[in-house]
Amino acid sequence: MISFKNIVEALLFSSPEPLTQKKLNMTILEEKVDLKKVASELNDEYSRQQKLIYIENIAGGYQILTKEDISPYIHRLMNKSRNLQLSHPALEALSIIAYRQPISRPEIESIRGVSCDSVIKSLLERELITIKGRENSIGRALLYGTTQSFLEIFGLNDVTDLPKLKEIDELVEDGYTPTSQADATK
Repeated sequence: MISFKNIVEALLFSSPEPLTQKKLNMTILEEKVDLKKVASELNDEYSRQQKLIYIENIAGGYQILTKEDISPYIHRLMNKSRNLQLSHPALEALSIIAYRQPISRPEIESIRGVSCDSVIKSLLERELITIKGRENSIGRALLYGTTQSFLEIFGLNDVTDLPKLKEIDELVEDGYTPTSQADATK
């Protein structure tokens, strides 16, 4: 007989998105299996066996990931980078939405100082943001927020895992920029 731990491992391996306790309960009907406990047990096994995979709590569920050491090989296998390519304006708008959600387009434009119709459309198409509702004011502007896909792509369990603005200010004060970090690795 197959153990429930092995079934959970196979489900984690097969699932294209993080496996949640709710999805697991709907899949394994015979017994209540604690996903968090099984993920921890599997991680202990992977660590003891020095496997290059581990299970991470992401976007409210669990997903099998590979350790960073193996990334060059995976990139060669896939022949492409999984890096998300966003324009500077799209990244600005996405940051504003992530930190201030739910937020309307006029509020985003007020912060950025420029129109952002096309940027919002692009973020919606990439499923990084979604419409969360409407404002209760004149015009009833649409309100935007981040999606489950956003959390998965950025490796977050929820938006509270985003760096605090104070932490970002401290990095900037210390002279850190993404380009200075990239230059340091060359």
